[in-house]
Amino acid sequence: MNFLEFPVEIGVTIFNYLDTKTKINVYNCSDQIKEYFALGCCFLTNIVLSRSTLATVKTLNEKLFLDLAEYIRNLNLSGVQDLTVQNLKPHIHRFVNLKSLDITFTNIYLTDIEEVCPAKVKNIGINFFRCPSSYRNDSNKVRCRNTFKERQFEAVHLVVFEYIVTACPLLFLKGLPMIKKLKVTISGSGNMSDVYADVGDLLLSINDRYEIEPNFNQLTYQLNVLASPHRLSKQLEGVSRLTFSQLEYICIRHLTKIDIYVSPIFINLFTICCTGVEVTVSPDLPPNFTMGGYVVFKAWNKATTKFDKKFFDKVLLELKDYFPTYVCMHNQTRMQLTNAPSSWFCIDHCVNFEKKISDLPEKVTLTDFCRLDGEIMRGRMPISLSWKSEVTHRLTFLSINNILLRRDFFVNLFTVCPKLVTLDVYIENEMIRDYTKFLSRAIHLAKLKNFMLISDDIDYNKVFSILCKCPSLENVHIRERERVANREDVTTANIVVFIQKCVNLYSLFIEADMTGEGLTMLMAPLRIQAQMLGRDYLCIEVCESYSGWNPFQDVFNPSPLQITN
Repeated sequence: MNFLEFPVEIGVTIFNYLDTKTKINVYNCSDQIKEYFALGCCFLTNIVLSRSTLATVKTLNEKLFLDLAEYIRNLNLSGVQDLTVQNLKPHIHRFVNLKSLDITFTNIYLTDIEEVCPAKVKNIGINFFRCPSSYRNDSNKVRCRNTFKERQFEAVHLVVFEYIVTACPLLFLKGLPMIKKLKVTISGSGNMSDVYADVGDLLLSINDRYEIEPNFNQLTYQLNVLASPHRLSKQLEGVSRLTFSQLEYICIRHLTKIDIYVSPIFINLFTICCTGVEVTVSPDLPPNFTMGGYVVFKAWNKATTKFDKKFFDKVLLELKDYFPTYVCMHNQTRMQLTNAPSSWFCIDHCVNFEKKISDLPEKVTLTDFCRLDGEIMRGRMPISLSWKSEVTHRLTFLSINNILLRRDFFVNLFTVCPKLVTLDVYIENEMIRDYTKFLSRAIHLAKLKNFMLISDDIDYNKVFSILCKCPSLENVHIRERERVANREDVTTANIVVFIQKCVNLYSLFIEADMTGEGLTMLMAPLRIQAQMLGRDYLCIEVCESYSGWNPFQDVFNPSPLQITN
């Protein structure tokens, strides 16, 4: 395509459809292109450095940003791990017309907002205060609140890294100008770190009697990776202080089962027809509700929201991937938890599923758990895929949950599913040997970008020797649940080779059942290798089993509730 053949307005429209890496390459290809875009106002949208090899502050030195920063409207720097206030300030002043800025999951916090947020930004995503002490610091709080008063943001996303401060964002925003869309993500594990030595004082202030009147049109509270209710959860319910008489709400919690609490007006959105799911209609959250597990709380201000058909259709669309369509193959039953059309099937008793389901969507989970009966139904026969299957051709996401496989399963999968980019595998220890053997024979056929393996006693050397054969990988998560005692002698040679070969890798996340010393011995050579290769964009994390969280894990589950079956 030759941009020079089009009027500037049309060329810019086409240019905005390209991904950011392609935009940079096109802009750098000739001086004529640069002169072409200099002819008129070239407002650029959707500039995303996140989740790619562009995810480093050095990318802002590209000519595209040096020449056209003043025309960029939306800038996503989420997860850029080398981003700090100091190295962003020399660049951010050029983005004078920026409307939307996302700097969540970086080394920048709310206390830095004055220094890094251009004056015209109306949509801001940023990490909350680093710790309660900075939140309680009157000068910090007053300064940041004044910024919110002056800017009058329309959409705000705050990321909180510790469960202990779940309630603080709403307290901080209390009394500030109305926000159209407010989102709060709680991504901490609920553990108490050393910086929370002052938690007692924080609790005293939070546990005072108070109510928070909604200063938002729409609120979304999302809590991640709280495997069990926090010991302080009853005292620190982030939404329990809201004035529910002024709200309509939906609250969904996934822990050992799925609990749904709704205002009466939302009851018709849900069609509960399977076990392990319960819907409760209530004007507000019950007093014994604890914020444990994965929780999504959504609320709408009655005074500013028109609850008409258009509104309910929009809510259903938002809930579309919260739950899959459950397909029980043993009795040909389909079950949906909402009235929304689903683009994700969860299938049990999976033998020949691709021959029996003609409308297979892009996202599929194969599981041994029957949602209809609420029981594990382990198939006796291993499954494969038909070479002649046409319905699997459009698969982009596949999750496999404790399913027996034939040796040709992965060969057929990667052959008949050319669009498959995400593979999520959860298997029990006794099956991992067969899985790795079958995967080794087929992985060279794959075009995967995202791969997750969850199992016990993982042989890292073998797993990464297999993954080395798939250089297209960008995001890899290996989660070990349990490990044979006193076995921490992990060989990192194949992991290093894997890093060398996968040049587009931006995230490597490993959970291992090891001591702190073992984790350090595993992580150190990997980070050294990334540094030697100049991979500033590569995020490498190694942590203890069940204690980690990574902002790039959302691609391995369509649902923010992390529903696996």
